[in-house]
Amino acid sequence: MPSKVLSCALSGLECSLIEVEADLTPTQLGNFVVVGLPDTAVQESRERIRLAIKNSGFQFPTKRISVNLAPADIKKQGPSFDVPIALAIMLATLKEPPEHLQCSLDDTVVIGELALDGAIRSAVGVLPMVLAAKAAGIKHAFVPATNAQEAAMVHGITIYPITHLRDVLHGFCSTMDARYVFERYIVRSAAARTVQAEYDMSSINGQEHAKRVLEIAAAGGHNVLFNGPPGSGKTMLARALPGILPQLSHDEALEVTAIYSASGQLRSAESIQLQRPFRSPHHSASHVSLVGGGAKASPGEATLAHNGVLFL
Repeated sequence: MPSKVLSCALSGLECSLIEVEADLTPTQLGNFVVVGLPDTAVQESRERIRLAIKNSGFQFPTKRISVNLAPADIKKQGPSFDVPIALAIMLATLKEPPEHLQCSLDDTVVIGELALDGAIRSAVGVLPMVLAAKAAGIKHAFVPATNAQEAAMVHGITIYPITHLRDVLHGFCSTMDARYVFERYIVRSAAARTVQAEYDMSSINGQEHAKRVLEIAAAGGHNVLFNGPPGSGKTMLARALPGILPQLSHDEALEVTAIYSASGQLRSAESIQLQRPFRSPHHSASHVSLVGGGAKASPGEATLAHNGVLFL
């Protein structure tokens, strides 16, 4: 019988809830089709999913597999649909829906890229996806373990870190406990707020008038125009400005981290943005790199400097 798993699609900074539907049809020749406006990365996921299911100890069905990503008018980009498609296929092989699920399929999103051995790799844009899922009333989220810390910044939704395809079924059908992991990430991110700025205003000798101007600008959120000969300290003063700005609040850190997550610049487990960003694009930067956009919409330098400093 057809199965349905929820996931998210990222386009720029906007996320949409996606229904991943899978259906199996008896046929002499097995075929695997993905429809619903998928890009090349989603189309190529068929071979990754086939081998990941097989190498995880499960039997890949020898039937015609039809996967639909709905709504069909939203373009689906990136490999983060690997895990939800694989889960939908495995659920579709069951004659009856599983009982006694710890998490309901209707209030759980699944995100992640698959390796050929069934391991789950990190995904781009996990934080904005989890934020969109929470806004839609979702209560649970299965995310790659390497993205669990950024996802745990969102309060009110339970995060299940997964490292292998088997963990997904284990999380749905057993008593997998995510609360300890969720609280541990929240505590760790709060303790990390004592980090020091890269440049300190107190280490700059002289320029008392300029430093006083920056203090006023930091207090009132004003823009500053630097004017002076090369080597007078304009860039050093600008780089020291984030150090005297107020620390990011939780909501501000959430906004900044979501932007960097959507742009693919969060890769490590310790990747929550706790400092105000400082962006200094080259004077020859293009219009698109400054304001964002392009064929595959991505944030520009002005967006990456949100809640921080943009030095031109």
